Amino acid sequence: MAAGLENANEMAYRQVVTPTRLQGRTNATLRSANRSAAVAGALLGGVVASTWGYRPSLWLAVAVFAAAALVVLASPARTARYDDAA
Repeated sequence: MAAGLENANEMAYRQVVTPTRLQGRTNATLRSANRSAAVAGALLGGVVASTWGYRPSLWLAVAVFAAAALVVLASPARTARYDDAA
């Protein structure tokens, strides 16, 4: 659900800050990185769940996502604005 909620915001921000001539390259690079991270995360999640069990694995996932949310909240991305003069 979170991916669906943030996807439009991420895409819009990326399109605003990326020059038109680099849109395709940027999109392809980020999609590749995203898909690669999903594969690596699935494998790592399976190893952690097999080793620690399901409950600790889910709590670890909660902690990782909470840390990621705190990083975004503390970053300048939250208050970024489009500067038409640039």
